[in-house]
Amino acid sequence: MNIHKLWEYKDYVNVNGMMLTSELISVLQNSLTLLQVENHFAHVQYWGQIYAVDADYHIAVGLSKDALADRKYYYTTDFKFWGLLPKAKKKYKHLSILATYPFRGDPALKIKVLDEAVEENHPDRCSIMKEESRLAATISTICDEAEICARGQILKQPDGTVVINPNYYGLTAPEAKLLKSYLHFRIPQHRWNTNLLTRQDYNYSMDFLDSIDQDIPSGCWNLSLERNGSVAYLKSLSWPGMMYFHKVKSPEAGFLYVGNGRKNLDVPFLL
Repeated sequence: MNIHKLWEYKDYVNVNGMMLTSELISVLQNSLTLLQVENHFAHVQYWGQIYAVDADYHIAVGLSKDALADRKYYYTTDFKFWGLLPKAKKKYKHLSILATYPFRGDPALKIKVLDEAVEENHPDRCSIMKEESRLAATISTICDEAEICARGQILKQPDGTVVINPNYYGLTAPEAKLLKSYLHFRIPQHRWNTNLLTRQDYNYSMDFLDSIDQDIPSGCWNLSLERNGSVAYLKSLSWPGMMYFHKVKSPEAGFLYVGNGRKNLDVPFLL
């Protein structure tokens, strides 16, 4: 969520069962504005909060020229120091799903993860990673699977640069009811013509991202319209605590994750 619109978006988030307190908003705006100035970011967004035993992690995203390729993730536990998260490694993304115990709130903490799928005497059966690496891997996985935007919010320019649409006017009421109107905010993983084959109004500058209606298992997204149909809410069943809202026929929209960083692996059996 745009840090300069947290006060404006407070009510939309609270409606969905999550709370942004006035104190938290004030601290975030002061701290993240400083982070934006120091690093010369075009935009800084508040990504969310991951619960930890000793001190919760608050996550922010800095956007530079390319809103998709030039994203930098930061974390803090005290709002004074924002640490740059390392790039998530594939190995740690796998181990982060296996780690069942809660985060502690200490980035330097070394944790052991047991992979029961590996043979008993194999050296990779028990691995050690820092909590900072686990945090980076968890956030990267959530971004890949659950961070979304509405169609038209993100544009690909002729030179290939991806930008936040400054002239975004929002989804119409009929569009807001459709899962295909919402796209994954990540590097596309499907073939470039996947959306082209399912849309008559295809526009490559808007539809280059993957639509969430293709996600597996079918039904892993909960889409609801509230406030007499004026606000669309999306929740991921795979990642409890993830929410996205969009005020219909307006540019107002926001993503927020507040949770323990654990994926619900039982979703395929619950649907």
